[in-house]
Amino acid sequence: MDKTKPGILVIDDNTVIRNLAKKLLTNQGFNVLTAVGGREAIEVLKVFSPHVILLDVDMPEMNGYAVCKTLKSVERTKDIPIIMVTGKSNSVDKIKGLEIGAADYITKPFNHGELQARVNTQVEMRNIWLELQEKNRILEELVKKDGLTGLYNHRHFHERLSKEYSRAKRYHLPLCCVILDIDYFKRVNDQFGHQSGDLVLKSMADIILNNIRDVDLPARYGGEEFSIIIPHTPLEKTRAMMERVRVHISKTDFQIIHQTVNITISIGIAELRDSNAATYRELIKFADDALYTAKSNGRNRTELFNAT
Repeated sequence: MDKTKPGILVIDDNTVIRNLAKKLLTNQGFNVLTAVGGREAIEVLKVFSPHVILLDVDMPEMNGYAVCKTLKSVERTKDIPIIMVTGKSNSVDKIKGLEIGAADYITKPFNHGELQARVNTQVEMRNIWLELQEKNRILEELVKKDGLTGLYNHRHFHERLSKEYSRAKRYHLPLCCVILDIDYFKRVNDQFGHQSGDLVLKSMADIILNNIRDVDLPARYGGEEFSIIIPHTPLEKTRAMMERVRVHISKTDFQIIHQTVNITISIGIAELRDSNAATYRELIKFADDALYTAKSNGRNRTELFNAT
């Protein structure tokens, strides 16, 4: 099956109508699958996501109205346009189909040109809808991101940590919150300017991303501070991971205006079960306290929050 072609599912218990519709639509360049009835169609739709469903109203066991209601109640299929096919031409039956979620209807025996035109219209509308969904997804993702570094922003970090905190408490899972800060970053801005400082922040974000796991969530917490959510990981393993990040950064030569500059970071880590944090915000505070300890103890180091 050519996945670049729009898909059509034809549901009809009449073999002649089913095969005729398949032949006509296949000749128009569509990928066409068929189902004899509603129950078979529901199984097909578990693995096939068509642009349009052509659905016969008068079928035994499960008629088209019941199938339509079922498909409109399922997340995977609720937004797929359904064209009802009926042998009845009275308005009552047509209105009934539209009221339960059908996008259009056609009477049979159908005119070949009319069938193609109605299917083409729904395919175009489906494509527009899919394009809009993708644009909305991209926009939603951009709203979560920091414009400079491309990491998640402060707000999304709080939203995710709140959810991870609730999950970890419910299932008694380890959860670490990491706050890291660039040492003496003000000197970089003062000596080389804020544009150079921005380049350092971007490079820092890349290093963090390349040294953590896909399940971890890194964010720019604010200014030169970064935060990372480390789920399902005990304190010592998180510390080892963050030490790798810290050492990597300390050994990196940052090129700023034809000069090589050494940058270091200080890191604070708090773990939910070890710290017994009462809220996710308190977990952040504990990580920040550990960061303050790292700064006080000389910087370029990783410190764990000590609950005692």
